[in-house]
Amino acid sequence: MPLLAILVAALAGSSVGCTLGCPTALATGTLAASGSDLVLLDDSGMAEPFVWPDGYGVRRDGDVLVLTDRFGTVKARVGDRIEVGGGVSTDDRFHGCGDVVVVGPSPAT
Repeated sequence: MPLLAILVAALAGSSVGCTLGCPTALATGTLAASGSDLVLLDDSGMAEPFVWPDGYGVRRDGDVLVLTDRFGTVKARVGDRIEVGGGVSTDDRFHGCGDVVVVGPSPAT
């Protein structure tokens, strides 16, 4: 029962913030490694200033960087083309919210 309560609280916390305050812009790009972090490259290959949605993180899976959700599940890898909702904030960075969706491999592969 406590595990269920934790799961419900985690899901409620993630969706309430985005439902009430998530902008409706869409970021699309390809994941690339930059040191020990992942960056989002636009179609011209430029890294866009980006903040991952709450609960998402970056870790190594062997020698490849992966994007994980709040449960540690791998959502995307270097070279994947992704989409994520959100919007540009006052710090001039795109702040993602909601789910990261893989829409295909990098156009260059």
